Amino acid sequence: MTKPNCENIAVANLKRQGYDCYFPRFAQDVPGKATLIRPLFPRYVFVVIADRWYSIRGTRGVSYPLLGENGPAIIPDRIIANIRSRENGKGLIELTKDKPERFSSGEKVKATEGPLTGIDMIYQGMAPHDRVRVLADMLGRQVPIVIEEKLLTSA
Repeated sequence: MTKPNCENIAVANLKRQGYDCYFPRFAQDVPGKATLIRPLFPRYVFVVIADRWYSIRGTRGVSYPLLGENGPAIIPDRIIANIRSRENGKGLIELTKDKPERFSSGEKVKATEGPLTGIDMIYQGMAPHDRVRVLADMLGRQVPIVIEEKLLTSA
């Protein structure tokens, strides 16, 4: 486990010590901004450990190694291979959408319950954790809001 936002520093220092590391990342598209490269598992880096591992604890960028009963926690090779199999040509993990979007961008929607019931909104896109971004007409202007997708229906 790395210190917050220190995954790259930890990987560089672990590699300098001779460890084989794997740091899976993905590209996140942010509307109106450049594409961000984000860690797939924030604060976690996978390290191949043969015998020695005590030096990992003092490595710059590392918070602490995850330990099991008999030393470092072991992740089965098949899990790492599965993650690696989803990499594209740039070495980034390809994330697939589990389900198609219910609404299309620009579509008018309404909330079925909650404090936003009855307010006209325009669907903007998906957000993390089964939420969506919408623009709501409030106070004479369009206000961006993130709301649970299950609360919306087509207007």
